[in-house]
Amino acid sequence: MANYIFMFPGQGSQYVGMMQDIYNKYDRVKYLLREVEDILGFPLGYTMFNGPDEVLTRTLYTQPAIFIHSAAIVYILRDSGIEPFVTMGHSLGEITALFSAGALTFSDAAKVVAKRAELMDRVYDRGGMSAVIGLEFEKIKEIIEGFKNRVVIANINSPSQIVISGFIDDLEIAEEKLKEAGAKKVIRLKVSNAFHSPLMEPARKEFEGFLRDIKFEAPKVPVIPNVEPGLESNPLMLKELLVRQLCGTVRWVESLKVASRVKNAHFVEIGPKRVLGRLLRETLGEVPYTSIDTYEELVEFLNQVKS
Repeated sequence: MANYIFMFPGQGSQYVGMMQDIYNKYDRVKYLLREVEDILGFPLGYTMFNGPDEVLTRTLYTQPAIFIHSAAIVYILRDSGIEPFVTMGHSLGEITALFSAGALTFSDAAKVVAKRAELMDRVYDRGGMSAVIGLEFEKIKEIIEGFKNRVVIANINSPSQIVISGFIDDLEIAEEKLKEAGAKKVIRLKVSNAFHSPLMEPARKEFEGFLRDIKFEAPKVPVIPNVEPGLESNPLMLKELLVRQLCGTVRWVESLKVASRVKNAHFVEIGPKRVLGRLLRETLGEVPYTSIDTYEELVEFLNQVKS
């Protein structure tokens, strides 16, 4: 019997039209979206379904859009008796993982996502991020250490993809050094700031204060946090690690390796696109994996489980 590892994507996997087919099929999803819109104070669904893309890609909209897409599917799976054995999420997706595991209620998770998005959206725009493709981690680390925290390693996404983050001027210099060192590609990401870096410290402090009033329960299944990958079930530790994640490194490769040690693990990516599936293959090779983004994929998975 398969033990499902629920994986939840983060910022960057959004697209105009996301979740619309599932929304049209399930009344529960309509109620969930309405609850999120009440928390946000603006009509998120209209932007998810109609765009424009430049609005949807803004952090304030992107993060709650990805959360509701993933969380809606979790509810439908629950209604069919399908629960995870372990949960994990990339960056923003860690909050969805906490909800799916039972550490946060839907309402509280939506509030946490809304606050996180608001704080990250209004951090002063002076930083950026770049993906480094095809250069060994140790070489990247050696080059980045020379920038003394003005540029840092933000995401260790796969053995061949590392994301760096920092002040724009320093980032440009780092990009050139990495190209000279043999990186196949260095791609500047379309993000508004230097996420998962010391530049997020003002947001981290306010986020920590906000979370003091949010109750974290002991999860029903373990969660694998980004900054300290392991099977974590302590609610106080889960809260602390979520705060640290804003300025900390997303150690996704280690997280996947922790999950891979689960017997009969079947990875299920829940939410828009298949970004995590690609990182999974690059890290672990061919392992049991399913993506659930659309209504068609959801029905196909439900039928497979029943059979």
